[in-house]
Amino acid sequence: MKARAYFRNMNAQDRNTTLLNEYNWSDVVSHIRQFPFRVSEIRQLNKNIQLSQVSFKYNLQGKEIYFNGKKEVILSPGEYLLANNHETCEVSINEAREDDLGVCIDIHTDLLQQAISAFLNPSGLSDEMDKKSFFLEEQLFVRYRSGPLLHQYMWDLFHQIKSGNIGSLQEMECEFIRQLLFHQLPYLKAYQNIPVIRKSTRTELYEKMLQARNHLHDMVYSQISMKELAQSIFLSEFRFFHLFKETFRISPHQYLIGLKLQEAIRLFHTAQYTWTEIAMRLHFADVQSFSKVFKKHYRMSPRAYMNARIG
Repeated sequence: MKARAYFRNMNAQDRNTTLLNEYNWSDVVSHIRQFPFRVSEIRQLNKNIQLSQVSFKYNLQGKEIYFNGKKEVILSPGEYLLANNHETCEVSINEAREDDLGVCIDIHTDLLQQAISAFLNPSGLSDEMDKKSFFLEEQLFVRYRSGPLLHQYMWDLFHQIKSGNIGSLQEMECEFIRQLLFHQLPYLKAYQNIPVIRKSTRTELYEKMLQARNHLHDMVYSQISMKELAQSIFLSEFRFFHLFKETFRISPHQYLIGLKLQEAIRLFHTAQYTWTEIAMRLHFADVQSFSKVFKKHYRMSPRAYMNARIG
């Protein structure tokens, strides 16, 4: 559907949402503030986009590349970008076989502040205003991996917006922020755990810790040393270890082991691999080393786990 035809056919129910594609890009972008909720089906694009005070970009299918003039963020399916206090950024999409599918949301900042207060006041966490600045004052341009619940919610939201079955915009905004904060709460706590005084330094180090954490997720099928991780974010080996453990309450090595064991369980349930093959694929030294780590983590051997599932 061409853009102007789309605008003529809009009704009161879907006036705050739109389906964005190559055909209506210019018209939608020129009226971007009318559409705080946007879904996209795009194969090829290389454009500058306007950002709100707090912008959320979620990738459901394909690959999206965002560049703010200093930093590039690549989103794979199940990942999202949070960007705040940036006026514009460049987005690139180049899909040959199928549309890139995404959800873009300009977050209502007043509702976000209210939600953060509602989430954090009952927990007894201190320095609430500092938590608010995590979203609203510092310049963030950060990639996050979603979890299964948020990912399913975003698929449902995509189909809801595409179908035009919106109902109350206020309720949709509140539910989105609720789902986002359920996923963000551990990151808010991790941000507060970073042992620094200056807020700008905390934000810079927090982005480095997230970058290292994301890198560990990418290394599940390989190995990386703590020294290599530290060098990739321009920190000394000890300072990286100390900051990572203070931030996430776990060492980098143990975090990677946990990821590998989660993937081992997934491979066991979804693929026809033996435990020996799984150990090799995940770059354990041998199946005995894998079994030892598995038993320590799950309090049973891989064979006992298999027998329990079969029985």
